Amino acid sequence: MAGAENQSGAENGEQDSESIRRRLETLDGKLREAKGPSRPPVDTEGRGRAMGQAFKLSIELVAGVAVGGFIGWALDQLFGTKPILMVVFLVLGAASGIMNVIRTAKTMQGEPMPGHHLRTKAARDAVAKDDED
Repeated sequence: MAGAENQSGAENGEQDSESIRRRLETLDGKLREAKGPSRPPVDTEGRGRAMGQAFKLSIELVAGVAVGGFIGWALDQLFGTKPILMVVFLVLGAASGIMNVIRTAKTMQGEPMPGHHLRTKAARDAVAKDDED
């Protein structure tokens, strides 16, 4: 700060603020170039929908196993065949859970279900038969 007491600073105030403004603008431009193009906005609604579908699939699988296990346990308690029916129904519950997950996943993807052409043909035939009557 040598010589600061000799100058008031009022004369160079506008020039200093103008040079600072120019330097800030150039710095801002350089920062924008360094950051690169801005990212596209995140689709939060689509992300939430996908997460909901994933939870739905996992709950269907777990529910199938849990219901099968509970039915097997209850039948084991009723008939006195301790582990046999529970194991059988756990396997059946797991199989039904997997089938539900596959069915739901195909529906979510918009793929036709197995036998879909038969159901739609039967529906068309029923409508055609009703029209004839």
